[in-house]
Amino acid sequence: QQAKADKEGEKAQAESDRAEDQKYLDETSSMCTQKTDDFNARQKLRGEEIEAISQAIDIMSSDAVSGAGDEHLPALAQQGTALAQLRSTAMGDIQSRVAAFLAERAKVLNSRVLQQISMHVAADPFGKVKKMIKDLISTLMQEATQETEHKGWCDTELTTNKQT
Repeated sequence: QQAKADKEGEKAQAESDRAEDQKYLDETSSMCTQKTDDFNARQKLRGEEIEAISQAIDIMSSDAVSGAGDEHLPALAQQGTALAQLRSTAMGDIQSRVAAFLAERAKVLNSRVLQQISMHVAADPFGKVKKMIKDLISTLMQEATQETEHKGWCDTELTTNKQT
């Protein structure tokens, strides 16, 4: 009788432990499923962000944007060779011509405002934007790597839990 009661107690304890383990497995599975869905959504979002940033870089460096100065600033084309020595390899052709034109007009008119504007144009106003975009791409890549590592950890834990 005592042995039977002990065995029934052990069976009840084993069933209770199994029920708790099953509950834990179900919670872990649902959590991992949710994290996987979140990970996939963030990966998609990051891909779209990187694509948008790449398009912005293409637009900013395209001839359509840099050539707009020829249309809107035709007077600069007449000063071609005098401005060649002021060009910098870091600046675009239009940007350097605009900076030189503004500097020349600032001297002629003795205008400090035009001089400051010419210095601002010569300082590559898109430099900060380009740096911000590159930093953003770097950050997005780092976050994607971290999420991939976390997803790997979650998958490992789920596999370990299934085995035990």
